[in-house]
Amino acid sequence: MFTRINVYGLIFVLTAIAFNLLIVGIFVAYKNGWAKPFKVIVNLWLLLTIPFAVVFIRYLTEGKRPGIMVSFGLVFLYILVEFLLDKVLMFDFRRKWITHAPYIVLEYIALYCLIHIAFDIDRTWGYLVSISFWILLASLIYLYWDQIKIRIKKKIIIPL
Repeated sequence: MFTRINVYGLIFVLTAIAFNLLIVGIFVAYKNGWAKPFKVIVNLWLLLTIPFAVVFIRYLTEGKRPGIMVSFGLVFLYILVEFLLDKVLMFDFRRKWITHAPYIVLEYIALYCLIHIAFDIDRTWGYLVSISFWILLASLIYLYWDQIKIRIKKKIIIPL
């Protein structure tokens, strides 16, 4: 089932899975108003930059394909934007659609890049990273479920 992958490939795929699952934890903690766990999970998520950087440097020295290195760059860009907006500037960019939409686009590009890199490492591990992405999407539905239900109810009302 699993093919033999090197240590750096294993570090990457496990970090990518943790990356997605920690975002799930962030969504759940936010939805339930758990302030302390939310902060801890966000900080753990940011710390995943370290193993990503280790693998990135290794791949850089190995001369990996440019597409893989660009994918890493987009993941790092997403983490940097998240860090700057949430931790440094403390700018509530999620409140307005005009500032939230570009962030969402960057986020999903980065998540796709994680899957892309994982499939480059190994097909089976790529599917596992992809499954963690789908779990993340399910948690997003959980996060916004109340708003989704309200909109559905408003559309069902038929005027007489």
